[in-house]
Amino acid sequence: MCSGMSIKSKSFYTIILLTISVSMSIIPFVGLSHADEKKEVEDPKRKELQELMKKIDTHYKEAQERMGYYNLSESDWDTYVKAGEVISKLSDRVRKEFAPPDDEEYLKLTKEMKKHADDIHKSASERYLGAYEDIQYSFGRLRNSCKNCHNHLGIQIYTELYPGEAPPE
Repeated sequence: MCSGMSIKSKSFYTIILLTISVSMSIIPFVGLSHADEKKEVEDPKRKELQELMKKIDTHYKEAQERMGYYNLSESDWDTYVKAGEVISKLSDRVRKEFAPPDDEEYLKLTKEMKKHADDIHKSASERYLGAYEDIQYSFGRLRNSCKNCHNHLGIQIYTELYPGEAPPE
């Protein structure tokens, strides 16, 4: 500022400069809040897929809790039957309705997921000698197909399905 300016002029210019500075610093935040509003409006397909994945995860966890039991109750067998059936149906739906265009790896991995879930369902339904070992084997293969697909898509299961929650230890 010029040394020949009056104090009133200097004050006026100081106020103008402060106003401009504050305005310039607020503009990016205003833009961010508008972007956040857009972000909150989620894609309905993504929300639907997220709900399907939660259902798969729920049945997966119910079956996983019974791994290692050797005296299976009727309820345990029923859990494996239901988990295999539900995961198979949902993996088929996920593959058909949500496959990224021309993503052969995704199609391959979701087909594997369905196959292993079908194997769990079949073994648990038939309850033949060695069925439990086959369920354990298929469950491990199912776990790997899920992990491989999540890695392929860059999905972190807990942060995607359960935002704000820490993964179980």
